[in-house]
Amino acid sequence: METKKKKIAILGGGMASLSAAHELTDYEGWQDQYEITLYQTGWRLGGKTATGRGECDRIEEHGIHILQGWYDTTFRLLRDVYAERKQHNLAPGSPLQDLFKDGLVANNSTLLTEFVPELGKWTNWPLVLPETEEQPGAGEPLPMWALVRKGLSVMAEMLLGSPYSSTGSWFSRWVLNHFFPKFVDGVEQKRQEKKGFLHWLLKPLFSENGFFGRLIKREMSHISEAIKLLAQESGDNHKHHSFILNLLEREIRHIERQGLPYREDQQEKRHQAIAVCFAYYNIKGILKDVYDRKTEIFDFDKIDKYDYREWLAMQGAPQWLVDSVIVRFFYTGTFANLVNENGGAVAAGTALQFFAKSSGYKGSFVYQMVYGTGDVMVMPIYEVLKSRGVKFKFFHKIEQVHYDANKIIETISYAEQVKLQVPEYDPVKKINGELRVWPGAPLYDQLDAEHVVRLQAEKVNLEDPWTDWPDYRKGQLKKGIDFDEVVLGIPIGTLKTICSEIIEKEPRWKAMAANIVTTPTQSAQLWFLPTLQELGFELSEWGLAPGLSAPNVVVYQNPMYSWLDSTIALPSENWPKNQQPRFLAYYTGPYLLRKPLPEAPDTAYQAIENERLKNAFEQWLQDNSAWFWPKAGTYLYPQGLNFQLLADVKDSKDGYARFSSQFFRANVRPTDHYTLSVPNSAIHRLKADASGFENLFLCGDWIDFGGNVGYIDGTIQSGQQAAQALRSRMHLGGHKEIWSEIKS
Repeated sequence: METKKKKIAILGGGMASLSAAHELTDYEGWQDQYEITLYQTGWRLGGKTATGRGECDRIEEHGIHILQGWYDTTFRLLRDVYAERKQHNLAPGSPLQDLFKDGLVANNSTLLTEFVPELGKWTNWPLVLPETEEQPGAGEPLPMWALVRKGLSVMAEMLLGSPYSSTGSWFSRWVLNHFFPKFVDGVEQKRQEKKGFLHWLLKPLFSENGFFGRLIKREMSHISEAIKLLAQESGDNHKHHSFILNLLEREIRHIERQGLPYREDQQEKRHQAIAVCFAYYNIKGILKDVYDRKTEIFDFDKIDKYDYREWLAMQGAPQWLVDSVIVRFFYTGTFANLVNENGGAVAAGTALQFFAKSSGYKGSFVYQMVYGTGDVMVMPIYEVLKSRGVKFKFFHKIEQVHYDANKIIETISYAEQVKLQVPEYDPVKKINGELRVWPGAPLYDQLDAEHVVRLQAEKVNLEDPWTDWPDYRKGQLKKGIDFDEVVLGIPIGTLKTICSEIIEKEPRWKAMAANIVTTPTQSAQLWFLPTLQELGFELSEWGLAPGLSAPNVVVYQNPMYSWLDSTIALPSENWPKNQQPRFLAYYTGPYLLRKPLPEAPDTAYQAIENERLKNAFEQWLQDNSAWFWPKAGTYLYPQGLNFQLLADVKDSKDGYARFSSQFFRANVRPTDHYTLSVPNSAIHRLKADASGFENLFLCGDWIDFGGNVGYIDGTIQSGQQAAQALRSRMHLGGHKEIWSEIKS
């Protein structure tokens, strides 16, 4: 007797839902067990990673999206997707065939900008992290003890600063010249040792047994011993690393007695003090508060009741370290720095996991995308899922999830937003031949003609939750007919609406909705006619390798504290020849709301917030641009930005019109909010298989997936967890390992 196949409904088309769909279909014979339909509002997939192509096919993002080398889950997924896509020739003729050759570029350059109160100005701390032999996604992440050792190696690079800096002491340059390659016009140069008279004169002093050699050995013997021990294995890792910390404590106390240097000629020493103390107090705290010697596991949840800065101070860290740029980096990197007026809020255990995992990066620390995020990540996943047999229902807006007295999801109310004039909507737009991308608006030739006229005339955005657009028709998905199992991958902000019946009556859901904190974000993109160098940004002055680095600034002036040189994405855009941009800057940061989100339709709300963002960003640019781009200012705004330097399709003579033609986006929609990890919030998160409803499984950056910080790797892990939980409920197994927890 043939067993009836189950029907699985996936609600939402963000990365968590796509990951769940991929995991569900990644096992041989899945088609014999179930069929899958994914329901998505609007015309595209990707959620917070969605990309749209606007005027001139310019890429319009939700914000800055990069992949970091420790995102092993993400890279494993993308490796598999690209391999399958190529094997079955799913995108013939596309220039985007190989993930690493065509889609990504390694970028190891990060600029930690720091405001030094004693100097009354911003200073730069360039990090050029060394590439490793490992490749992300190839093999599981490193265990915790290996991360501790590798973290110390990364910190060594931070201590030295950038090997390409044109400033710094002669001794630092001498050391760096021996350990880092020299570049001329972007080409690595082979070094030739000069053996003149001075070499032979000084050789006895600097040899291992020479005067300076013996002096260094004596003064640095405790550090030498620590380095020697780090290279050795031990049966008792806790005791072993605690002993190493004790060897290094002497240096920590010496640094603290001297205080944090601040003079301009002491910046290298300042960075060294921050880096060494940062590593010391974090490792000390992990060994003391996180590691359980009885179970031999690292329990980060134990300290999630503390804010990270509070916990760091509890370890004895000086206040200058607690307030340092390297600590602020995590708060800005997770959009948590403006949650309150005290510098933000991040759960300590979550922060430590983030730091630990990041030290285990493979290959490059950062990978930039050559095309839009949606082009490189989302489109290939869609192509593979479509090929596997997953069905997609675009323009299907979920309105309410209903359950019965037995706690089973029985019906799901939805609205079909528009009428199609084709049997099935095809969301793919082709540009430049065969490059498959997501359009910034629906492909109107597939929609009902009457709907198109009204949509265009009224400038309706079908992704806008506050539109007053009258939906084409309402409907209900019914258990046993349209679905048997449900995967809920819609963000927490929207759940308060579509799961209001559940939240109202289920205490755990109510606590989750009340305690999981989110924040809107903002993004802006500026297209420049001059190159970055023509704007006055000299790579060597910023400690970056000539020709090989794209500035990645992460902790500058609030609120647009992060900007990225995304010039590599320009070739796929199609600008007029006389307005061809030569430099592209992406900006992002948190966005502060001045009043609650609308509850009723408000067609002007998104436009009003975008305009508010644009006006604030205009002032921000006029106050803060010249430090990076000294040749971009004007006579009236020497610290600002000459808007005549911006590319504009209309080639307007008015500078403000050129500025207004750039891309500004206030991510105020509940689906676009970033999920924060504030203290005491993780205990209210629900696991993928703990919805309390027999046929409902959860995924998204808001569930308890293990890392519990809003980033793409955890989002993908949550989708895998939901898929495996659903399959396990069906008594299916043979699952791959999910890399959400740090092994000891």
